[in-house]
Amino acid sequence: MSGDNGPSPVHRLFGLDTVILAEPRRSLLRRYTGPKMHMAAEDGTVLAHLQERGTFSYVLRDLDERPVLGVDLVSGRGGFARPGFLVTGPASELIAEVRSPGRLRHARLLVVRTAEQGTLRTAEQGTLRITRNALLGRAWRVEDDRDRLIAEVTVSTVRSLDGLQGYRVSFDRQAGSEQRRLVVGGLVCLQVIRRWLNTPQGKAG
Repeated sequence: MSGDNGPSPVHRLFGLDTVILAEPRRSLLRRYTGPKMHMAAEDGTVLAHLQERGTFSYVLRDLDERPVLGVDLVSGRGGFARPGFLVTGPASELIAEVRSPGRLRHARLLVVRTAEQGTLRTAEQGTLRITRNALLGRAWRVEDDRDRLIAEVTVSTVRSLDGLQGYRVSFDRQAGSEQRRLVVGGLVCLQVIRRWLNTPQGKAG
């Protein structure tokens, strides 16, 4: 991999057609300080860990502890305003902005707008929309600004007692690695909104 010109951790992590994002099981009796999420292959092999690096600031690192993406909440803390996030790459470069259309009352959940790198737009730049099939639906779709399907997401409950969530992401084979990375980043943003930002136990840690 030493001869690769691009961010090789990105291409290695996001070349799979199916990945799992899940919160690790944790004690209900004390503040949890471990990884907020694991990213795993379909067979359960852990690929990366989401770690907290500040208040509502997170970084996804591969197993060599190299950063792959960062997610930072920049507006809407406390759940009273429209949440907004910045998604950054390994060198803290801006790669996308993420917005919620409200307090998740509608089918559309998030809009991910990629940042243009210089003046050149690529096929992977534009807008991604994460939507669900019904108000409380567990089947979600990710589409680009040409209405092409990028990924399908199935949401499951890891542990019902305290609401731990899991996300199974099935990518379309035509989706590029940058789009796949942004889908994962968007789901991290959504999890911050759904759990850590809007629930008492999330505010507690």
